[in-house]
Amino acid sequence: MATMTSPDLVPLLARLVDIPSVTGDEAAVADFVVERMRASRALREGRGELLRSGHSIVWRAVPRGKPMAILAGHLDTVPPNQNAGARIEGDRLYGLGSSDMKAGVAVMLALADALDPARTRFDLVLVFYDSEEGPLERNGLRRLLAEMPWLREGALGILLEPTSLTVELGCNGSMNAEVKVTGKSAHSARPWLGLNAVERAAPWLSQVTRFPPTPVQVQGIEFRETLQITTVRAGRAKNVVPDELVANLNYRFPPDRTLEQAEARLRALVPADFEFAVVDRAAPGLVCADADAVRDFLATSGTVVRGKQGWTDVAQLTAAGIPAFNFGPGIPEMAHQRDEYCPTENLERAHRVLAGFLQEGAR
Repeated sequence: MATMTSPDLVPLLARLVDIPSVTGDEAAVADFVVERMRASRALREGRGELLRSGHSIVWRAVPRGKPMAILAGHLDTVPPNQNAGARIEGDRLYGLGSSDMKAGVAVMLALADALDPARTRFDLVLVFYDSEEGPLERNGLRRLLAEMPWLREGALGILLEPTSLTVELGCNGSMNAEVKVTGKSAHSARPWLGLNAVERAAPWLSQVTRFPPTPVQVQGIEFRETLQITTVRAGRAKNVVPDELVANLNYRFPPDRTLEQAEARLRALVPADFEFAVVDRAAPGLVCADADAVRDFLATSGTVVRGKQGWTDVAQLTAAGIPAFNFGPGIPEMAHQRDEYCPTENLERAHRVLAGFLQEGAR
């Protein structure tokens, strides 16, 4: 097996970061991935096929009757915040998407060149997909799972989201609900003729904004249930008593409950006479610590294990029946930050761990 060292991976990541790929504009980075994959060992030796759906690319090794392992990473980023383009300072590579998650994409491309598909423990599949940062209904992985149902036969899914080289099992679910509090408008000089919706909502707002992050154990892995008011709007003019207040509740819930249970929990936190409507929701990712392939990875890699606090596409993989987890070189706390960076040494370490696990004889 060839070894790709950090000096090789760093310019690859820098090139990926330099290609703008804000959600909905992934054509150029998808073309780059296709070009790299066509030049890789995986295709150069005729040991697989390259498939494309829009701005998503799938490489599938020639099946050999082994369990299928899927490595996946999204190509898109959030909009830039004066951080477009890569720069290297010391042992850090800065730039939009460097941690979330072009570092993982760089490692996947490197593995396509380093691994011999005929000598791996699994029938390998690499999935590079678009539109992860946007609405779930336009998510590229969701589309691929529908268009390529054979992906659901996977025995293992590894999502290279930023985890600082730890294994993050499962993921929290996410739900947004709008709470509408109504009143009656009036001239602000005669407020007794109206009913101020802000005043009516104030006691509840004071209470709900103090919702504490609550630890929850799932299969021995800790997650935190959180609730935040993320937007509030009220009032139509400076001299009018507001007759409506609308607050958005962002709820993150652990993998021990269904969407229906999460909605019931959230509704119970809102007064019955306030209007309540869920505007979007995403199911949590299952904790798959008891799956054979996951246990093998944990034993082989010796990495730290924790729960994934944010939502990731592990939820889609596990919902499709694929045992999956998050493991990547990026730093989760750097995601969507103006000073986003990835430690360059993390690239080589992630590559080494994954290559060591995937090659035959790793047990």
